[in-house]
Amino acid sequence: MTPAKSPANEPIDAVYVWSSGEELRYSIRSLDKHAPWIRKVYVVTEAREPAWLKGSHPRLVFVKPADVVRDPAAGADAVKWNLFRIPGLSRQFLNLDAGLYLGGPLLAKEFLTDQGGYRFFAGPADLLPDGPAEALLNSRFGNRSPRQQVARIPHLFDRSFLEEVLRLWEKNIKQGGVSLETLYFYFLVENPLQRGAHEKIPLTDDICGVTPGSDAGRVKAMLSQSPRFFRLEGRLSFMARLFLWLRYWRRSAFEK
Repeated sequence: MTPAKSPANEPIDAVYVWSSGEELRYSIRSLDKHAPWIRKVYVVTEAREPAWLKGSHPRLVFVKPADVVRDPAAGADAVKWNLFRIPGLSRQFLNLDAGLYLGGPLLAKEFLTDQGGYRFFAGPADLLPDGPAEALLNSRFGNRSPRQQVARIPHLFDRSFLEEVLRLWEKNIKQGGVSLETLYFYFLVENPLQRGAHEKIPLTDDICGVTPGSDAGRVKAMLSQSPRFFRLEGRLSFMARLFLWLRYWRRSAFEK
């Protein structure tokens, strides 16, 4: 494997794995507003295309999970592990959850190191020592527990690296429960062939916002923190939808 190259002159796509819900609409609005350099948006889903779309658009592609996962006996996490199989997907792609939103302008270089590698963000909490991803990493690189949890924010992936990690541990991954982000990024950081090219960055409140339990607390936290990314967990209430509408009132290029 070789370190990633700068994406300055190559396209980068975005990929969502989505089941249902209105959150996708506002997440795409935040992406359209703050990351206009994204070439295409791929949505991997079994659901029908949302009614708010204005029909076919050359930059928005819906993909069936069956077109990505070749093995019908694969585990529940198989779709994310096989995103590199999406036809036409760029070599480097941004992976987002539908319930995650960009709070400000985002540049691709923020996910890249000066050495041409990848940067990922880790939170203060440690991984469970007996977790499947932790066990696989320890078996290959020695016991380095505890490792920190990978932050739940957008991540920039490389198709070739993702395919390599899946190939190495495909049998274990098929059994399910192996965190893609954990295994992928720590493999890059701890792999002797990649040492020094990739780096781990501590997560801070200004990067990713918290989501308190109450709706009022959620909105108050988002307004006061103004984080780079934030997520609203669970079903969106009226107050949460109103907050998203006020923040992302402008329709994306894909809407009616």
